[in-house]
Amino acid sequence: MTWSLFSFISDNPVDPSFIPVLTMRVYIYSSENYLQQTDIGREDIRHVLERVSEGTDTRDLVASVYLLPGIHQHRGTAHVQQWVTPDHFTTKRGKWAFSDRWDVPKDLPLRFKLIRMRLDGRTRAYPMVERDRYGWEFRYASFPDHLATLFAHELHHYRRHHLNLHPREGEQSANRWALQHVQALGFHVEGRRLPVKRRKKSFLARRRSNIPKNDPYAVFRPLQAGARLSVTHDPSERYRGQTVTVLRPIRRNSKRIVVRTADGKTWRWPMAWLHRMDDDT
Repeated sequence: MTWSLFSFISDNPVDPSFIPVLTMRVYIYSSENYLQQTDIGREDIRHVLERVSEGTDTRDLVASVYLLPGIHQHRGTAHVQQWVTPDHFTTKRGKWAFSDRWDVPKDLPLRFKLIRMRLDGRTRAYPMVERDRYGWEFRYASFPDHLATLFAHELHHYRRHHLNLHPREGEQSANRWALQHVQALGFHVEGRRLPVKRRKKSFLARRRSNIPKNDPYAVFRPLQAGARLSVTHDPSERYRGQTVTVLRPIRRNSKRIVVRTADGKTWRWPMAWLHRMDDDT
């Protein structure tokens, strides 16, 4: 099986370093045989992404689309809170480990924001009804409708974190915006957030929930933004012994806390690996 890469930077064979890129770079990965089963060409995919992103400044954005078998493997991710470098364009771990099958494109910029998408793409799978991990149900009439909606969801994260267009909006807002956006563009998509079914607790369960539990992180819960903590453990040994700053109070039942390290990076650090500095006084 031969695997191929399509890069949509320019239709002319010009050195990319001399091209003033004013829009996102798009890379499509699939096998030649499998691509023929999707009944959609690379220009069609490019057109969908351009339609969805029209009006958004995407000059710092790189999008990679993986067309691979598996209708239950659809997913997208947006690495947009921090800059990505070419050596992190692919990964060898986790659900995106398959991306390492292909070489890193040589014309990537020195830093960029990255959106990855994996879709099946075969036309026989549509129309399709799919539920996502955030409690929404979508109905797609065709593959372009599916691609547009998934990309719009990830684009919302890019717009929020890189362009500051959707302050304090999360996954639910991203789904809502994506659905409204692609419908306004004429894509055939229906979607709704499913009602949450809450099971009534038994008498025994209610009694147990009222029993105070030992909270190993109780000492961290009163902390406000600006508090300083000491790193007691770091698997990479990069920040061990350093001081970090709390960015926001801890959510209920959270085992991690959002902090900023001295190099300006933001992390959701396990509280088990931190120490309150004022405990030493």
